[in-house]
Amino acid sequence: MQITKLHSEFISEIADGLFPRENGNPTVQGEFFKLRYHPDKYDLENKNGNDKEEAEKTSICKILKNQGWGDLTSTIQRISSQVRDSLLTEYSEEIIADIGEEKVNSIKHPGRGNDFWKNLYQWLWDYQFPRWVEVNFLPSLEKQADKNRDWINFADNMVEIDKLHIPEVADNQPLKLSLEKPYWAFINLPESDGYLLLLNQGIVSRCVVCPSQAFAIDYQLEKIRLLPQKESLTYELGCRFTFNEVGVEKFVAIALEKPLDLEWLKPNEKEVAPDLTPERMQELWQELEKQNNWRVYSQEVEVVG
Repeated sequence: MQITKLHSEFISEIADGLFPRENGNPTVQGEFFKLRYHPDKYDLENKNGNDKEEAEKTSICKILKNQGWGDLTSTIQRISSQVRDSLLTEYSEEIIADIGEEKVNSIKHPGRGNDFWKNLYQWLWDYQFPRWVEVNFLPSLEKQADKNRDWINFADNMVEIDKLHIPEVADNQPLKLSLEKPYWAFINLPESDGYLLLLNQGIVSRCVVCPSQAFAIDYQLEKIRLLPQKESLTYELGCRFTFNEVGVEKFVAIALEKPLDLEWLKPNEKEVAPDLTPERMQELWQELEKQNNWRVYSQEVEVVG
């Protein structure tokens, strides 16, 4: 598993929710959770064995001791059980629905020598993390967004690009567009070299706008000023950017130095505007972290009847 900023944010958010700071200080349960349930620490034992070779290995106990928590050898299993109980209490409905009561009972009553935390770890990363990513992927990007609010605008008439009317928008207010009307999107980023990844959070869906068969087959920044491109499906059909639901939509753009190496991002007729699934969000973030100097832009659009 390639560990990204999303993994770290997720584990910290869970820890902060389950184990709030006491008088401004972290709790030993919270610090244990962030170690024991972190993918990087999966292979570590809670505590060291008695023989010399085992005693020299890194363990959760040894890391916590180095953090100033003292020798927890005699209490580490109790701390682990407290963390387990907190997880089972806070997420009982989700855990039972995801893995079933039989496995939950085996976590509650594991029997001697069984590592109950491994079943909880698997639930955390196989079930809860994708749900968290689905909700937090775009907000995590938006935290890094540039304050430029003129990077995208819409026009319903095809005129010369330099004469597109760019409406003035009050601070912190979304652009207002009409329902069922086809629009052109004018992209005006400060970057002129590189590539554009354009994502849309719709009323009922999330998709990739650029690159895509639907809107922009070529996602080099120098080729993207007016969308959809002539070679795209929505240009051919004449529907362009047409909004079918009243509400607020969000566009998030990422200016990249290099293209992204993801097969599902290659424009194709099978999936003309790729869905942004939690798995793809994770893959995107992994690819983004391989690059430097990418910049984020965000804009809301209010669709009115």
